[in-house]
Amino acid sequence: MATYQYQFTSSRTTTPDFGTVLRQLRVIEATAGVWYTPGVPEYLVTVNAALTPTQITAVQNVIDTCVAASPELSAQTEIDNWPIMFKAFALALIDQLNVIRAKLPTPLAAITPAQALAAIRAKAGNL
Repeated sequence: MATYQYQFTSSRTTTPDFGTVLRQLRVIEATAGVWYTPGVPEYLVTVNAALTPTQITAVQNVIDTCVAASPELSAQTEIDNWPIMFKAFALALIDQLNVIRAKLPTPLAAITPAQALAAIRAKAGNL
């Protein structure tokens, strides 16, 4: 399988959030990878298929306009990529909370796994 590499330069003054850049690039081309060094305006994008001129323009736009990196976004990206053991730990705690919630004098609805992970991600974004 061929790999195509594209070099991009950006005049942005902030470092883009890596997780956001990668997610947005993979909408343009599912095999996209990106490498860059914070503070250096050069970006290397690799893909398994040649990009069209429209895709090249879209990639440049992602690089130029993506949200800036922050500790909160980095934490959310890390949560999105938690290994299964971390997710199992968090969801086991939620299971125990659900047992308690069900036994309250006025029972509360169970917290779903999706709600729990979304709440953890939201909390990381607001710390």
